[in-house]
Amino acid sequence: MKHRDFGRWHFALGMVCFVTCASAQTFWTETFDDSFVATNNWAHGGINAGPSQWEWTSNPADGYQEPGLAPFGAPTATNGYFLFNSDANGPTPHDVWLTSINRQVNCEGRVGVRLRFYTQYIYFSPAGTRAQVGVSTDGDTFEYHTLFEGHPANLPFEGWVELDLPEADDQPQVWLRFRWIGNYEYHWKIDDLSLLVVLTQNPDSCQTAVDISNLFGQTPGVAQASAIFDNTNATVSDTDPQVNCWAETPEGEPDFLDNTLWFTFVGDGDRYEIQTVPCNAQNYVGVEQGLPGDTQMALFEGDNCGALTLVACNDDRSPLGEPDWRASFVVATKADQRYYLMVDGFRGPDGPAQGEFCVQVTRLREVSCAEGAVGKFFFGRDGLVCFQSFFRDYMRLDTASYSLPTEGEVYGLAWCLSAQPIPDTVWPGDVAGVVSTVFSPTLVIPALRNTGSFLPFGVYYLTPVVLGNGLLINPGPAFVFNVRPDSNGCFFVGASQRIVLLPPLEPLGAMLQVVHETVPPGQNGSIQVFATGGSGQFLNSPDLYEYYWSHGPNTPVVTQLSQGTYVVTITDRSACVERIIRGATVLQTVSAEEPLATLPLEVFPNPAHQEFWVQAALPAPSEVWIELLSPLGQVLQLRRVYAAPQLYERFDVRALPSGLYVLRLRAGDVQAVRRVRVERP
Repeated sequence: MKHRDFGRWHFALGMVCFVTCASAQTFWTETFDDSFVATNNWAHGGINAGPSQWEWTSNPADGYQEPGLAPFGAPTATNGYFLFNSDANGPTPHDVWLTSINRQVNCEGRVGVRLRFYTQYIYFSPAGTRAQVGVSTDGDTFEYHTLFEGHPANLPFEGWVELDLPEADDQPQVWLRFRWIGNYEYHWKIDDLSLLVVLTQNPDSCQTAVDISNLFGQTPGVAQASAIFDNTNATVSDTDPQVNCWAETPEGEPDFLDNTLWFTFVGDGDRYEIQTVPCNAQNYVGVEQGLPGDTQMALFEGDNCGALTLVACNDDRSPLGEPDWRASFVVATKADQRYYLMVDGFRGPDGPAQGEFCVQVTRLREVSCAEGAVGKFFFGRDGLVCFQSFFRDYMRLDTASYSLPTEGEVYGLAWCLSAQPIPDTVWPGDVAGVVSTVFSPTLVIPALRNTGSFLPFGVYYLTPVVLGNGLLINPGPAFVFNVRPDSNGCFFVGASQRIVLLPPLEPLGAMLQVVHETVPPGQNGSIQVFATGGSGQFLNSPDLYEYYWSHGPNTPVVTQLSQGTYVVTITDRSACVERIIRGATVLQTVSAEEPLATLPLEVFPNPAHQEFWVQAALPAPSEVWIELLSPLGQVLQLRRVYAAPQLYERFDVRALPSGLYVLRLRAGDVQAVRRVRVERP
């Protein structure tokens, strides 16, 4: 029998920290609220001579039972938690683990990682008993932290535990393990885990600037990111210099300073691109204010914070706000010069941008104009860009074929959009109507999204241009039309590729025209598909429809068919609309019966703006049915006429929206189908 000193039982309830509690931000949680997921992600292991093991339960009263011992009080205990109950083991040795086998954590960019969890813990024999938390970065080797040191036997502990996990700092994969070593224990309950980082003390004055010199001097072209910083609680210092370069206020008035953070580094004579980035942020700066990434930066040089000289300034890396409103600039550093970088959140209608970000530094390779080169790129889906899609979803660069000069005031790579291809001998800034991204000193895919706002929907040509020794024509962003190569400048224009910025598209629709099999001779039936909607309708190009028949062919017309049912899957080459599946049945007729024939039919004008005419040659005077169908097959207009051998009918389409329609005509045993495109003037 275990000796239980009932008089010594009491409970430690409420908030308990085994290290100093600090202001922190959670970036990962585990509540074990699903039995299947929890037991799949967290595995039991170790050595135990008794029957007990780590088990999932949603009953807070499970485990060792003793009068007066309250049920487990974790916030989500009734949704599920893990328990090791060794009371039934007797005096047998235990070394048991609960390991996050399939629940590793990404801690990249996070320094000062800390684990917090809620627990109830009771042990009986102090000899050799240890409760530990293990940390691994390879899933195999664990470093252990011992818990509850000095906690008396027989004394229940319940509450929160926090401990630092320095092994997890900036690691892409982290595994956790709860380990209990002992001989004669009661139980251990665990729930509501979270990983968090202590918020970096706000370097909100130049005097407290964080040194990021370690980000400089690295391999050219390889971006280096700082730890995560959070400006939510940042303030403004009386020593912050006045800034007038962010376009945050009317010209001539000082810009707002709301939540400045300061960084410092020593230059080495090389050239760098510095920008703010989301890195592994859970609360990216500005998102909650509707201004994702909206930081602004100013770089100063000087030996002390009381005498600073402005070197560079930037409000928005992209004037179009793609992929977000982060700040960025390029600076040629001076060797051994001390620099100070101030980062502030832009003040929008809902207040200044707040949240997390990293400072990213990329050393630029020094490239002369003579070394410059423009390369190749691939644009998928035949250049068909879906509405609301990003260019990065379609583009791939042959990075080895580009070389970006680093000479002059403006240099690097820009992407142009024009109505026609740009010849390689023409400076794109001289092309009428050309638009472009700003020149970037690094090789980047254009941060553009097809919304219909920066360019109307339609056909364009995308062209890369590489520049060295460029000069701004007017102050402002370095678009190609605001830049001119100087007398020593160079530019290289790549091959233009056709792209199509698609609007929201009509769903696919289809009509199937069937010619039945006649026997003898047989195998002479056919089906023709008339597809509508999608990019084919927008561009009036039937070639953009793709057909996949159940019996093999990939064409809109299938022939040599015997009686039976045939199914076709119709897709749009743009992949912007859902596929459709249609079926048709070919019947069999005997040789004494004539198969359903077709007749000559003309529709003009086509495309039609206000009206169109239908002209057909009939084999004989007869009753004629004419249907005008929507892209989804709905009958919009139905006309029944009696016509002589020459049919001539007018249709008014002024009330119809632009689109592709189907006209179907039937006269006795003959029929015809035609597409009609309506375009609103």
